[in-house]
Amino acid sequence: MQLNITTDYAIRIIVYLGMKGGFAASREVSDNMGIPYGYVLKIARKLVAAEIVTTSTGIYGGISLNKKPEDISLLDLIQVMESTTKINRCLEEDKYCSRFATETCPVRRFYCVLQDELESKLSSFTIADLLQQKIGDVL
Repeated sequence: MQLNITTDYAIRIIVYLGMKGGFAASREVSDNMGIPYGYVLKIARKLVAAEIVTTSTGIYGGISLNKKPEDISLLDLIQVMESTTKINRCLEEDKYCSRFATETCPVRRFYCVLQDELESKLSSFTIADLLQQKIGDVL
């Protein structure tokens, strides 16, 4: 599994906003985080829809955090940006299985445990943790 580059950019945008006290101009975010300006705007729209940030236009416009860094988990951001967060197709809502064995498959049961652990870890790790560099404490 590999996260899309836009997910990485979204996390970097939110970290930067947290470092700046919750607000920054879009161009500033782009320049300082090495993210193409168009991507910043595109990602900001998704984050607005998820109510993680707000945006404003004009001379004093930019992107503002709509939540506190401690209330934004990595799972929140990943779920907003990725089309799926499931590690295998059989874990999707429709439980697709080419063997029609989702209820009895031992491999799927393992994937379920792994998925739960991954989501638990990602939901317990917040932007505030990144800002405080608590990476070792969480891992």
